[in-house]
Amino acid sequence: MKKFIRWQGLTAFVIVAAVFGGFWFFLADGIVKRLIEKYGTNAIGAKVELGALDLTLFPAGLDLEQLQVTNPDSTMINAFEVNHVSFTLEPLNFLRRKVIINEMTLDGIRFGTQRQTSGAIKGKKKLKKAKKVREKDKIPTAVKSPCGIMSLPSFKIPDVKKILHTEQLQSMGIINSLQKDIQEKKTKWEASLKNLPDEKQFEDYRDRINKLKSGKKKGISSILGSASELSTLKKNIMRDINKIKNAHSNLKDEVASLKSRIGEAKEAQLHDVMRLKQKYTLSPRGLKHLSKSIFGSRLCEIVQKAGIWYEKLKPVIEKSYKKEKDHEGIKPPRSKGVNVRFKEYKPLPDFLIRKAKARVNLNAGEITGLIQDITPDQGILGLPLKFRFKGDKLKGLESIDLHGILNHVLKAQSKDTATLTVKGYEIKNITLSGADAFPLALNHALADLEIDATLKDEKIKSNLISEFHSVSFHAWPSEKASTIKTALMSSLSSISRFTVNAKVSGTLSNYNIDLTSDLDRAFMKSANRAVEKQALTLEKNLKMAVTAKMDDPFRKADSGIGGLDLVGKEISKRLNLGNGLLGNLKGTTSKGGLKLPF
Repeated sequence: MKKFIRWQGLTAFVIVAAVFGGFWFFLADGIVKRLIEKYGTNAIGAKVELGALDLTLFPAGLDLEQLQVTNPDSTMINAFEVNHVSFTLEPLNFLRRKVIINEMTLDGIRFGTQRQTSGAIKGKKKLKKAKKVREKDKIPTAVKSPCGIMSLPSFKIPDVKKILHTEQLQSMGIINSLQKDIQEKKTKWEASLKNLPDEKQFEDYRDRINKLKSGKKKGISSILGSASELSTLKKNIMRDINKIKNAHSNLKDEVASLKSRIGEAKEAQLHDVMRLKQKYTLSPRGLKHLSKSIFGSRLCEIVQKAGIWYEKLKPVIEKSYKKEKDHEGIKPPRSKGVNVRFKEYKPLPDFLIRKAKARVNLNAGEITGLIQDITPDQGILGLPLKFRFKGDKLKGLESIDLHGILNHVLKAQSKDTATLTVKGYEIKNITLSGADAFPLALNHALADLEIDATLKDEKIKSNLISEFHSVSFHAWPSEKASTIKTALMSSLSSISRFTVNAKVSGTLSNYNIDLTSDLDRAFMKSANRAVEKQALTLEKNLKMAVTAKMDDPFRKADSGIGGLDLVGKEISKRLNLGNGLLGNLKGTTSKGGLKLPF
């Protein structure tokens, strides 16, 4: 009689089935849980944790409980947390090593939840690796902001002592050059005096004239000799007088030129005061973009974080391909082959989530969303990733709508678009500017926002249109509040609504924010008078300080010109002596009573 049951084979099957069942029941869930935590942590660069995991065979799928992803920038905060994740796999494709999920459910998604333990990655190697990723991704840092945001202007009247310590005065340059020229000319003229006829020379002339007048020579020959000698004497005196006249005229011209330059220096002093006043006074034009300083840093922070998370999530929508080297003639390592993708009739990527339904829990309420066609191989699937999240009648929020398309089907022509519309968002107690120059908070406002963003060819282009109404500002008082600061704070009390529009352009690692607001008009209107008052005070202080600084150089210049005036007086004295001698020669006669011929 034949044996219908081979007990040895049945026993072996039962044993294998029991081992596999025991492995599945006791070990499989834990192994898969650890794998998800390990590879998730490596991908995000921060700790990923699972509360529980249930792996099922019929149908093939997973149920995940309490998924937590740590915020890399704050290890005690979760970037997001999901209460429950469930999905099923296509078994046949799974046997072909393809993970195809028709529908996934993510329930209870929350952002920014507090952790009980730190989510920091332990180990120096991992920290170094994370640092390299940040440098590779070129994440903007706080040290060098790519936003081009203007810092808040100083509302205080500048210290004139500090201004004059750092600024070069044009008038000081002129007066210093003038002092040098005065000293050079003084030295030159003091030397020239030695070469001009002096009092001794004219005394000699006088003695010779007196000698000729009292001479006792008789006869025509002696009279003619005296006449000739007097004529020669007169020519010498005339020559010396002309020499002194020329020197006197030249000195007079040079002194006049130097005095004119002193006038130029005094005029330059006034120009210096006005120039410094214009440079250091807060112009109303300087307040034209004050709203950029107030709102820009917060907007920059949002764009910055969005760029960081986009780079982290980019592998989900686009696989990174390394450039293949030429391996011709190189034998591959033993037991390692090359992955070859053969042509398929209906090609599918290795990983695909056809549809993911999500429920996001916010403080305001619940937002539902749908994400379609999640795969890093969009080129194989031929479809882009699409998403949409909506919420209505939430607490402190009338409605929110976020939708977009991440199209990387053709990698060379990738284009990502997103649109966010928010209506009736209630804002409470948000600090806009924590700077000491102008600390400002928004106590209350209702905001309507619309943001359109496009990323194409690694260049970002985004527009923000926002309206705020039912507005209430709060500005902290300051012990040393300036006139302008007080005026600006006063203007905010009358504002109940305003708009903020912004454009973002550039790349994710180097972008610029162009921001405008109708608040600027209100700021300029209230600040105009205060600016004028501050400018007059600064001008007065500058005049006093510049005058005090220039006083000594001007006194030295005046003293130097005074020295040249003394030289001029000496030359005038010598000129008078010469003219006096020349007058004495007129009508002179000889002892014999013959009038001399001159």
